[in-house]
Amino acid sequence: MEQFIDNNPTLSFEISSVSPVMVMGKSMSDRLDSTSTGLQFLIKNKIAPDEFIQTLYDHDVPFSIVDVNDVAQATFKLATTYHLHGKNYLLSSETYKVSDVHEMLNDRKPKSSPEIIYKNDLALKDLNVSFRPVLETLAK
Repeated sequence: MEQFIDNNPTLSFEISSVSPVMVMGKSMSDRLDSTSTGLQFLIKNKIAPDEFIQTLYDHDVPFSIVDVNDVAQATFKLATTYHLHGKNYLLSSETYKVSDVHEMLNDRKPKSSPEIIYKNDLALKDLNVSFRPVLETLAK
């Protein structure tokens, strides 16, 4: 994106982007092919259809998560706000290990406290969005 902007300094439009981390929560559509919905099902039920998913459980991999609705809101604000040309907004809430994600998807409290791995300060400031706690994202 930066190279394109540098090579085209007189664009008549703005270019900016969002970079969401693991998008989770209730799908906003009725589509059944959502990757995050499928992954949430696997984690909730501790199903490992392949070695990759089993590795997530074996190593208790941390997931930085953002709510699907927060991504939609931030994307809308980005598309309707001027003077954000060339910026990339990281969309992230909290980070939990997969074992804690399993607990929350089963309506239990996580064993660990959340961590903040990725900073979303630019999105908070420029887009005036807030990010739901993962406990709310994964609640039924």
